[in-house]
Amino acid sequence: MAGVAHTPHLEKRPSGYFFRRRLPKAWVEISNPGQSSAICLSLRTEVLSEATCRVRALTALTDLAVALTTERPVDHLSPEHVTLLTELARCQIAAHEALRASAEPRSETAANFAAQTERATQDMLRRALALGDRTPVTDPLREMARRLGVTLDETSSNWRALAFEALRVMLDVSREREKREVGTYEEVTPIFRSVIASRSAAPGAVLPQVVAQSHAPALTMPAAAAPGAVSVPVSTIPSATAPAEPLVASPAQNQVETPGVEPETAAPIVEKNTSHAPSPQERAPVPPAKAQETTPMRSAMPREEPQILIDQSLLSDEARAALAKGPNIELREAFDLYFELKELGYGDLFGTCQKRFPDKGKNWKRTSGGNARKGRDIWVDVLGNQPFKQIDWTEVDGVLNVIRRIPKYHGKKKNLLSLKGFRDLVERADEQELATAIATKEVLAAIGKVTPAELERAELDAKIPRLRVATFLRHGRMANRVGKMLKAMKLIEENPFEICSWTNDEEKDMKANEEDRSRMLWDDKIQNLFASPVYQGQCAEEDYPLFWAPLIARLAGCRAEEILQLGPEDFGSENGIAYFTVRNVTGNHVKSSAGERRIAVHPKLVELGLLRFVEMRRRQNQSRLFPNLNRGQTKDTFSELFSKTFGYYRKANDCYWPGLDFHAFRTTFHNDLGNLLCPDMVRRRLMGHEKPVDEGDGSYSREIWVKTLHEVISRIKLDISRIKSPFAEPKAAAPKPVPTETKDNHGNVVGFRRRPA
Repeated sequence: MAGVAHTPHLEKRPSGYFFRRRLPKAWVEISNPGQSSAICLSLRTEVLSEATCRVRALTALTDLAVALTTERPVDHLSPEHVTLLTELARCQIAAHEALRASAEPRSETAANFAAQTERATQDMLRRALALGDRTPVTDPLREMARRLGVTLDETSSNWRALAFEALRVMLDVSREREKREVGTYEEVTPIFRSVIASRSAAPGAVLPQVVAQSHAPALTMPAAAAPGAVSVPVSTIPSATAPAEPLVASPAQNQVETPGVEPETAAPIVEKNTSHAPSPQERAPVPPAKAQETTPMRSAMPREEPQILIDQSLLSDEARAALAKGPNIELREAFDLYFELKELGYGDLFGTCQKRFPDKGKNWKRTSGGNARKGRDIWVDVLGNQPFKQIDWTEVDGVLNVIRRIPKYHGKKKNLLSLKGFRDLVERADEQELATAIATKEVLAAIGKVTPAELERAELDAKIPRLRVATFLRHGRMANRVGKMLKAMKLIEENPFEICSWTNDEEKDMKANEEDRSRMLWDDKIQNLFASPVYQGQCAEEDYPLFWAPLIARLAGCRAEEILQLGPEDFGSENGIAYFTVRNVTGNHVKSSAGERRIAVHPKLVELGLLRFVEMRRRQNQSRLFPNLNRGQTKDTFSELFSKTFGYYRKANDCYWPGLDFHAFRTTFHNDLGNLLCPDMVRRRLMGHEKPVDEGDGSYSREIWVKTLHEVISRIKLDISRIKSPFAEPKAAAPKPVPTETKDNHGNVVGFRRRPA
C-alpha cells in the first residue's frame, strides 16, 4: 500500500488505486481513533489521472459529510445565548491570533509543543462533554456575560444547555487554534479575497508576460467559482515525539485546475523570441479557441431547468416547498412527494405528461401505502435525512447491507424495538444471536458429550429471522422509484438509488438460500379446524363470518374480501342451480376486472344451509351477509380485520400452522381444479384470472353456463360430516321398524317385516 505523491488519500495497490481516509478525530468522544478507523474504497481504475479525479471528488464529499455530521442546530438556545457563544468564539480566536502576530520567532519544537497543548485541551473538553462537566467554561462564560451586560442564572436548565454548547464551541476553537499553531489556514485572507474580486471585476485586465509563466491564468477565474475549489481535508498535526510528516496542502489550494485538461496543456505558451512586442493574441494566457472549449467544462455542466409535468395546484404546501428546493430536496421530503403523487393517481412516468386516476391512487394508498411508508422510515433512519444531491451510491450500497439484516419481527417483539435506530437494532440482534448460541453450547457442554449435530442445531436455533428477500427488495425498489421520479423531473442529475434494482436471476439467487414459506395446501388438517367450537354448534351471530368464509373459500375458491362483501342480492339461480356473483360495485373491492364472475354454489354448501342463511338475511332486509363486520382503517377493507381475527381464532384453538392461512383455501381449490383436469377456460372463470391462453376464448367467450360450473365444482370433495351447522336442515327421524313374527320350521323369530310404502 503505497501513497501517491502530492495526492492525499490516494493509494496504489496491486489490484489498482484506492481511496483511503482516516475518520476524523471529531467523531470520537474521548480517545483517538485507531489505525483501522478509516474509509477505504476501490476506485476501480488503474489509470492515475482517473484515480486522481475520483479521489479529489471523494475528498470533497467526505469533507462535506464530516461537516454535516458534526453540526447541530441550536434551536434550544435563546438568541441572547447564541450571541454570547458567538462573541465567545470570536474573542478566543482573535486573542490567539493577536498574540501570535506579536510574538517573536520560535523553533519547530516550540510550535509542536503549542499544538500538543491544544490537543491536550481538546481531550480535556471531550472528557467534559462525555461526563457533562461544565466547569471548564464557567469562568469564560461569566466574563463574556459581564462584558456584554448579560445576567446568567446558573441554577436554571437554560444555563446547563448554554454551558454544554459552550463546551462544544471551545472544542471547535481549540481545533482551529491547533491548526493555526502549525501554519494551516483554511480560508484566504480578506486582502487576497479583495484582490481576486477586483481583478475579476475588470474583464480587460491582462497579466504581464512574466506573470503568465507561473500558472497565473488561474487568477482569471471568476470569484463565483472559487468556493468550489476551497476544500481542505483535516491534515495530521506533527508530533514532537514522532517524526514530523510534511503538511501537504490540498491541490485545490495550490492551483485551480481546469477539469478535463492536463496541467501542461492548461499552461500558457510563451514565445522564446521576445525581440518584438507581443500582440494581444500572444499575450493572452489561453488561446481563444481553447478558452471556448473549456468554458462549458469549467461551469461543470449547469443543471437543466426542472421539468415538473404534473398539476402542482393539487399538491400540498409541503410538497410544493420540497419541489422548490430542487436538488436540495431532503430524502424524507422526496419520499413524501412520491407518496402524494401516487395517492393523487399518477403513474411512475414522471418524464412525460400523464393523466391521473384518483381511484387508482386510492387503491395504491390502500394496498401499498403502508409498506411504502415503512420503507421510507427505514431509509431515512439508516441513511439520514440529508439533501438528495449529497447522497452517493456507495452510501446506498452500505445501507442495503443494513436493511438486509433487519430482524423480521422488528417492532413486534420487546427485544426487537428500534428505539435507537435500525443500525443499533441490527447490532443488538447480532449480539443476541451470538450470546444465545454461546449460552446454549455451554448448557450442552455441562450435560455431557455433545455431538456436532447438536452444536449445529444450537447455532441455528439462536438465529433471529431477518427480513424476507421479497420485503428487502420491496424497500430497495421503492427508494429507486423515488430517485427515478426526481431524475425524470430533472431535479437531480444522477439517481443514487439506481443500484437498488435487481434482475430476475439476482432475485432468484437471493431466494435460493431462503426457507420456502409459500402457501401450503389444506389437507386433513382442515378437520382439526372443523373440530373447533364454531363448527361444533357454538356459533353465535358474530361468529357467522368465521363459520361461512372458510367454507366458501374452500369450496368456491374466492378471496377473503370477495366473500365478506357478499350480499343477499348477489345470489340467484339459473335453470334451478344456485349461484352467486362477485361484483365490482361501489363499496366493493375486486382485484381486477376478471374478478367479476359467477360461481355455482357447491352442493356441500347447500347441505350446510348457505341458501337458508342467505334467505334469512334477505328477510332481515340486510345489504350484506355479515353486517356486523367493520372495515380496517388502513386498507379500508373487511379482510384487513378479519384476517387477524381468523389468525387469532386458529391459534386459540390449536389449529394454526405457518403457511396454512385463509388464502391457502383458495390455493387448495385451484390445485383441486388442476388435478381434476379442469379446462383452462372454466378454471380462469372460477378463479377470476386474466390472460386467456386461447385467443378464441379471450375474443369470443362471454359467459359459461352455471350448469357447467356446477358440474366442475361438484367434483371437488370435502368431508363435512363433523360440522354442526346452525342452518342445516334438520334430518327427519328414521322410521321405526315394525317387527313381524315369522316362524321357521323351528318356530323362532327370524326377521322384521318392512314398513309398507
